[in-house]
Formats: sequence, structure tokens, C-alpha cells
Amino acid sequence: MSPRTVAQRYAKALFDLALRQGQVDQLYAELDQLLRLYQESRLFRTIVESPIHRSQQKIGWLRSVLEPAISPLLWTFIQLLIRRGREALLNETCEAFIELYDAYQRRLRAVVRTAHSLSDTARALLSERLRAVFSAETVLLSEEVDPRLIGGFIVEVGTRAADLSVRGRLGDIQKKLLQA
Repeated sequence: MSPRTVAQRYAKALFDLALRQGQVDQLYAELDQLLRLYQESRLFRTIVESPIHRSQQKIGWLRSVLEPAISPLLWTFIQLLIRRGREALLNETCEAFIELYDAYQRRLRAVVRTAHSLSDTARALLSERLRAVFSAETVLLSEEVDPRLIGGFIVEVGTRAADLSVRGRLGDIQKKLLQA
């Protein structure tokens, strides 16, 4: 079984438990913070993922930092991951939980890359179109400026992408000309 599949199963179990206990929103906020800590702190990643140290040592080190800052449910879950030797999946499990939470809240995360910053009107129009196409209540749009696109934009939603940039269209024309 792939690590991503295992992480999704752990995230689903945690999500279901949090849902039954009425702690989904709180757990989402805590996992979002934990994911940021994991991504930004090399020391934290090293402690969690080190194969040299035993699980009890890792739990001891993390207890003083994490236990007071997170809910008992999340602390118990982290201990479970570590005791089962699945601590390397912490990052993917947090991401999978956030995906489940987004689906539960009917939120859509999209990335738009443009040659220039979007105007407020264009941003609102794009968000509204994405909301309608994907039947989402909320669209969380992150923007990236890439001057190499010349004009237009590229929208990425999950694993799907729509290249509506001038650079992409010129590339399509070039392919057609080379094929002919």
C-alpha cells in the first residue's frame, strides 16, 4: 500500500472521530498549524522522522512542545502514529485531513498563475466561475505572478490545470505547425 493511501486512511479515521466528538473545526485549525510547523521547522521534521531514535524518545521530546498546545485528541493521534512507526506520514496525514475538511465545508482550493496581478474584479469573476463549475460554497484562491506567461492565466485545482495563457497558446500553435 502506498504511503499516500495509508496517510489518507489515518486522516479519514481521525476526521470521523473528530466529527463524532464535534471537534472538526478545532482539529482542522490545529492540523493546519502543525503542517506549517512541519514544513517550516527542519528541527521538528528531524525529530519526527529520525529512524535512529525510538518512539518513546520522540514522544518524550514532543510532549513538552506539543501536548500543551494541542487538543488531547490530536496528541493521542500523534502518539499513535509514532508508536506504530508511521511518523513519517505526519505531513501527508495533515494534508489529507485538510482535503477532507475542505470537502466537508465544500471549499475549493485553486492556484492561479498570471503574468500580472489580478484586479479585484477579475479575481471575483474567476472565483465565481470556479464556484459555479465545481459547485463549491467557497473558493480559496492563491495567486502567483509569472511574467513568462506573457498574458492570460493558468488555473490549477487539485490535479487539474487549465492553461489559458498566451505562452500556452503559442506553444499549442508551435506544436500544430511542427506536426503539419
